Amino acid sequence: MKLFFYGFIIALSFSACMNPQPEKLKCENKPWILNPNLNGNIGAVGSAMRTYDQKASSQRKLAITRALDELSLQKGVKVNLNMEKRETVANERSHTTIDSKSNYTANVKVTAHIEDACKDKSSGEFFVWMVMD
Repeated sequence: MKLFFYGFIIALSFSACMNPQPEKLKCENKPWILNPNLNGNIGAVGSAMRTYDQKASSQRKLAITRALDELSLQKGVKVNLNMEKRETVANERSHTTIDSKSNYTANVKVTAHIEDACKDKSSGEFFVWMVMD
């Protein structure tokens, strides 16, 4: 009886491998991924792959942050980045220090809402479409 059971399980697993079913992607037919400024709206798309902690909420927050950054750049936020590099050599040992300072200035308030979101099942990438209010 055990031999029949194991043979059945092996046959079932081989039949599942022989006929793979194509996965439907949630992100197919989403034109906003390539063109976030649809219908006269000012929009931006943020995306994020799986994060270090493997949490969906962290991945979603990262995608939203990236979309808001893109909208901020479109509305005239100016970024000023200053980098200073110092290198010291003592007794044939080197030490490098890099200091960076950045300033952000904006004359407009950026308000937006999430218009749509999707997750690509094959890659695990999460996309969010944000539109200016």
